[in-house]
Amino acid sequence: MNALAYEFSAMQRRVLDRYARFLGTLPTTFNAIPLVFERRRKAGHQLAVLAKDSRLENARFNQRYLQDFWARTEASRRLGAGYLGDLQVFTREALDITGNTSRHEPVSQVDFRLFSLSRSTSWQLFPAEDVPDLIHELALRFYALQAEIRQLKYTVVEVYDESFGLKSVFLSAMDHRSCLCHATPTVAEGLFGDSLTTPVWDLAYASTDPAIRAAEYQADIAALFNGVVSVNTQMGLFIEALYQRLDNVCNQLLQAKSAVKLSELNFKLAAMTESANECMALLDHLEAWLRP
Repeated sequence: MNALAYEFSAMQRRVLDRYARFLGTLPTTFNAIPLVFERRRKAGHQLAVLAKDSRLENARFNQRYLQDFWARTEASRRLGAGYLGDLQVFTREALDITGNTSRHEPVSQVDFRLFSLSRSTSWQLFPAEDVPDLIHELALRFYALQAEIRQLKYTVVEVYDESFGLKSVFLSAMDHRSCLCHATPTVAEGLFGDSLTTPVWDLAYASTDPAIRAAEYQADIAALFNGVVSVNTQMGLFIEALYQRLDNVCNQLLQAKSAVKLSELNFKLAAMTESANECMALLDHLEAWLRP
């Protein structure tokens, strides 16, 4: 596994954090726009109106998705660590049984109760009755982990898809006229024209001029959207790679059920354990990067 191909940086994490904060500021910013229109009307200008856009409705949900993403990833990591431990113990016990019998020992002749997994207090479907059943249980546990990773993948895809529509809504609103009789000031300039409506944002502005601040704010948010697309793309590829590796582990486990001799089973278990370790290395990296 080429770990470098999957590494995330502190800069990418900052992009994700800033985007989550931005999503949280959107309701307040957009609620202030009618105040800008009303100020212009009171100053003798024709009242402007900004049509509501349903794409804003999901901003809060996407913010919550991003804020909860670490907790969900950490839960998946703990689940995976437990299942990897089950596989590692099973692999070690298979080697011990081989040492006490023979590498040519038929798997069908091995007492499944020699494996500690046989004494599990919980089962994905039903308690095992032989060694193949134990291997099937291991496969089901990794399938359960894969299902958790699938949910992480869906979250990344949803945030990615909705960022495009949200960018359009935001930039269009900021460039909207603040009155019907003049092209300027724009809504963004109007927002920065009063401290009560100035958007809350972590940007060191070069000037107190509302027009300059508005331009810097819009440029920074536009760049942020581009950064989010880049980070989300890498996250999507990362999680897809993890998902496919887990799928390989699950398939290998199901194929291992047909092992005839202990030597064959040991060989397959060694390969599966290596693959599962690679999966956990990826999941560990993602969780560490997301950790608050």
